[in-house]
Amino acid sequence: MELSTIGKEIYPGTEVKLWCNPQESFAPLAGAENRLHLVLVEEGSGILCLNDGQIACNAPILLCLNEHEPLTLIKGASLKARGMYFHPAVINSAFSFQNIRQAPDGKFRFTDIQDQYWLQAFIDRGPQRNGLFSLAPITANRIKHQMILIDQELDEQRDGFWPCRSRSYLLELLFLIDRLYREPQSADIGVLAQVETTDEIGEVILYLHTHYQEKITLAGLACHFNTNRTTLTRQFRAATGLPVMTYLINLRIHLASLMLRNTTLSVTEVMQRVGFIDDTHFTRTFRKHTRTTPSEYRQRYCWMVE
Repeated sequence: MELSTIGKEIYPGTEVKLWCNPQESFAPLAGAENRLHLVLVEEGSGILCLNDGQIACNAPILLCLNEHEPLTLIKGASLKARGMYFHPAVINSAFSFQNIRQAPDGKFRFTDIQDQYWLQAFIDRGPQRNGLFSLAPITANRIKHQMILIDQELDEQRDGFWPCRSRSYLLELLFLIDRLYREPQSADIGVLAQVETTDEIGEVILYLHTHYQEKITLAGLACHFNTNRTTLTRQFRAATGLPVMTYLINLRIHLASLMLRNTTLSVTEVMQRVGFIDDTHFTRTFRKHTRTTPSEYRQRYCWMVE
């Protein structure tokens, strides 16, 4: 059971194939050949050996590695990093290391195909795809925050939802990583949506993607970015084709649906995690986007519900 978390008082002996290493040493670990590996280099610089090649890096960077990519440190200067290891089945019980690399077949539901997307940064390799992403400080801090939440949840196991809650934090983290993967050319300025943006609107989008849990208003955004509501609305629509608040709602519903189909967290907790505070408003908005209520969506698509 290497690189797993084992249930203690709640679900004693239960194995969750997810493990955090708050002080990544880059030393080979038993069982790493059966895990996807995430490394956040927070401070310092170093030379890393990856896939028989060497990578010179300066923090902050993120590495998304698969089970065939051992990572070792050749030389480091004040290097500080944290790591995380997980099996694909943590995301979806239908996943194995074989089928996450295959074209979907009849055994995959549509929602399985959607979940498969979240792992592409770990397995897609080519001239422009090496699993390494430079990060802006705000993005690095957000990723660090999610990794800390996962580590705390796995360590404290505070209630019966600890396996699902840790998985939900991981899903949020993979969502952030997917933005880096889809726009590698933007990796050095943070997590942005797949749109053509000016620098100013790119910062607004980045803000939405990292603060969606908070109360956000158009007036507040305009003040934060030293502009007015009319100018912000016009520039944002020109860049994305959507009003600011519509974009934010779409983002929140997308994340809510991700959690509903991959965890058994209560609908109320999911609602709060994505920035809604009113049950009725959340249900009405979710139904408008998915044609189902949150509970119906979970019943239909969650692989954890019998």
